Amino acid sequence: MKIVVSGYVGKKITGIGRNLMCLLDNVSSDNKYIIYTNEDMKDDFKFNNPNVTVKTYKVSKTDSLGNLLWTTFVFPFVVLKEKADKALIPNFTLLLLKFRPTVVIMHDLIEFNVPDKFSQKKMFYRTKLADPITAKRADHIITVSENSKRDIAKFLKIPEKKLTVIYNGVDKKKFSKMNSKIAESILEKRGWPQDFLLYAGTIDHPGKNAMGVIKAFEKLKDENKYSGSLILAGMPGSGYDIVEDYVKKSKWSKEIVFTGFVTDEELISLYSKCKVFCFLSLYEGFGIPPLEALACGANVVVSNSSSLPEVVGNVGITVDPLNLDAVADAVVESVENTDRSRDEDIKRHLKKYDWKNLSRDFEKVFDD
Repeated sequence: MKIVVSGYVGKKITGIGRNLMCLLDNVSSDNKYIIYTNEDMKDDFKFNNPNVTVKTYKVSKTDSLGNLLWTTFVFPFVVLKEKADKALIPNFTLLLLKFRPTVVIMHDLIEFNVPDKFSQKKMFYRTKLADPITAKRADHIITVSENSKRDIAKFLKIPEKKLTVIYNGVDKKKFSKMNSKIAESILEKRGWPQDFLLYAGTIDHPGKNAMGVIKAFEKLKDENKYSGSLILAGMPGSGYDIVEDYVKKSKWSKEIVFTGFVTDEELISLYSKCKVFCFLSLYEGFGIPPLEALACGANVVVSNSSSLPEVVGNVGITVDPLNLDAVADAVVESVENTDRSRDEDIKRHLKKYDWKNLSRDFEKVFDD
């Protein structure tokens, strides 16, 4: 079977791109996958699987509108030209045309759960046009958590038989606890503190709730309950200017570090050395960073909403992301937790997110 994949995943390889690459790299059948990505993204798409071929098109990865138009109006004809059996679209899109059975990956419906996430025009476009049209026209929808599955069924009125949950995974060969001295050396080279709480992900507002992490950190500092710093690792997103302006005015601004984009090596060093990893999103379709942090041995505090309790199970602490007292108490509890007996619990928990098993489930969708 030949499957053609729309490979636009944004300006950088982050959660959606990593998910796609790991799924395709771990498939074991004889299916042939042809992935079309941006000319200026091709060097980031590297596969060990010989059944995956990367081709390019001439829209830049920085042109979000151009990529939406290409995926909507050009990609269906590319699928025809390649004489594909099926098509896969792994990112947000508007599915108007299709000439072959098409599988869409819908990671979340944050626009239905966080009212201020996007501008009014973008909210209308997503909730009234793109989401419902794409969901109804897709032959099958893959989503990444039971929580997202419930949302798609509820908000878009899609029958459950058309939905399959395939979790995001974690590459345990890559994401594992780094040698302490190596991690310290990387932090020192970048001028980052050695004693810190960590947030990793897009720095936006209000969705990812980076502001909640900052305010909880300020509370801990004000009450003299934590002596270290806070590192916010990730690219600016919607509402970043609000977060940045707030930090500039904070009396603890010198203790708060924005890293911008980080390499995988830098990210693993941060996960491995942080006192606590805090991920207080108001809504997540899945939430890859807490899983990566757990794989690197971090103590993890996450929101008690959407998919995050599902992701961390009983090996992380869940808390109301809007209750700063509860967040601060959870961080203190995690900082003081030196019990390593939970390492075996974490190993067992992470088996659920093994890419080989997830890729096998992924291929079953195309075989049905």
